[in-house]
Amino acid sequence: MTSDPKPILLKNGFIIDGSGSKGFKGNLLIRGKTIAAVSRQEIPGPSQVIDCTHKTITPGFIDMHSHNDWFLPNAARPELTTPFTEQGITTFVGGNCGFSAAGLKQDSSFKEYIEENNLFKTGTPRLEWASMAEYGAHLKTKGITHNLSTLAGHGTIRASVCGGNPAPLTPEQMKEVLYLLEKAMDEGAKGVSFGFQYAPGIFAQKEEIKQIADLVKRNAKILTVHQKAYSSISATYPVMPFGKAHNLIALEEMLNLARETGVRLQLSHLIFVGTKTWKTFDRAMALIDRAITDGVDLMLDTYAYHCGASIITVLLPDWFMAKAPASYTDKTLIFKVRLLAALSFRLLGFGFKDIQIASAVHGPFNQFNGMFLSDIAKARKVSPFKNYMDFIRQSHGTARVLMHRYTSPKIVDELIRHKASLFMTDAWAEPDGLQNPAAYGCFPKFIEMTRDRQLLTCEQVIHKMTGASARRFNIRDRGILKEGKASDINILDWDRVRDNTTLENTDRRPSGVESVFINGVQVVKNGRADPTIRPGLVI
Repeated sequence: MTSDPKPILLKNGFIIDGSGSKGFKGNLLIRGKTIAAVSRQEIPGPSQVIDCTHKTITPGFIDMHSHNDWFLPNAARPELTTPFTEQGITTFVGGNCGFSAAGLKQDSSFKEYIEENNLFKTGTPRLEWASMAEYGAHLKTKGITHNLSTLAGHGTIRASVCGGNPAPLTPEQMKEVLYLLEKAMDEGAKGVSFGFQYAPGIFAQKEEIKQIADLVKRNAKILTVHQKAYSSISATYPVMPFGKAHNLIALEEMLNLARETGVRLQLSHLIFVGTKTWKTFDRAMALIDRAITDGVDLMLDTYAYHCGASIITVLLPDWFMAKAPASYTDKTLIFKVRLLAALSFRLLGFGFKDIQIASAVHGPFNQFNGMFLSDIAKARKVSPFKNYMDFIRQSHGTARVLMHRYTSPKIVDELIRHKASLFMTDAWAEPDGLQNPAAYGCFPKFIEMTRDRQLLTCEQVIHKMTGASARRFNIRDRGILKEGKASDINILDWDRVRDNTTLENTDRRPSGVESVFINGVQVVKNGRADPTIRPGLVI
């Protein structure tokens, strides 16, 4: 499984080139990091031949909503990205949800705060860099398993200026945040990401948000947004009898921001949390469709599961998080949150029974990894709410969870089919504890679902995974099988492609992804990745 100086000929495969065009039987020649030829005819010349008869050849998949910018620098744990390789993913777009691993203020006094207060700290080495340029140089020196494009995370960069301070930015701080974001984009970031349900993004004021959107627009980049609410009742907005659903309010705020500023907008992981929120789906999609018709440059991303990964404090309101960690033991604030949670859960059709601990990030509590909070409460013989707060306190707010009832099967199908949707995992591999199934089987599951239920044609599903995502994030040399493009390529046994994860076994390898090439180097053979090969580039 090493690179060979002789060209590699993929012969007699069914080629789906990633453009959305109809597939065809043909041949593809890899010469080093570049595709040398794609043809329906024979490609002459000496080469190492791989017989692809009855196989499908596609571009390498692009995970356009990833958090692996935090894990790629961990040279000691390359196996953390192996599950993505075995899905056929060759490129990550990192820095999502306001969290990016770089773009920080030089010599920030809050670097330790950033290291200790993010979702990924157990799999992330110390930040030996600050700027995007320094981060890229570090990755180039160490080598990485995948290609990486990244966004500048507003939350991380804001934290490098003022830590977790919930106060509105001063004019001087605002100027510094804008400078750092623009510098990150100048150094290669594809745009900026917001994470409005995580500290410190949760504290961003309207004017701060608008100024950043204006900046992104001026730089002709993209703005990705983890909204303030994804459920009809949330802690973000006041609960009003017969009022508008909170997820629709949050969606309208972002659509109006795009209308006002003209920024290219990507709606991150559009989900509908809780059974009562599912009925808002048609209204949400009508808002999105109307915005697209009105000329808003808008797309959304989705995954293939009904659950998703997050951090345990994602349910908590800004007024509670503003006083964290002191609020974790403040009896008055805890009383208010308990009442809010009881009301919200009842109105949502969602509760502690739907929250599964992926990693407790606390030794004595790690025995409960993989269990749901309601079952843990019974085992510990405490109330569900006290149990929830215990996990928050003991993990300092960083325990990681899988949230179920994120959406319904019908909604997943509709989002997959939608003309503005792109595909992603929004996942990372845990160093220990329960794994997110999306880290192991999401892209194969997209193929399996669309193939078996005829949701999309094979050309359409591959286009969303490759060419469409490359175009959306201005990744010019990937996503299409064409002469001169980078040789990121998958060989699939199409009818056997399958996600093998289950609720109990979330870390099973997929089937049908037989070979993967990254920059012309074969990194997967017979469905197994070699985690020691590091052919990736920062792109």
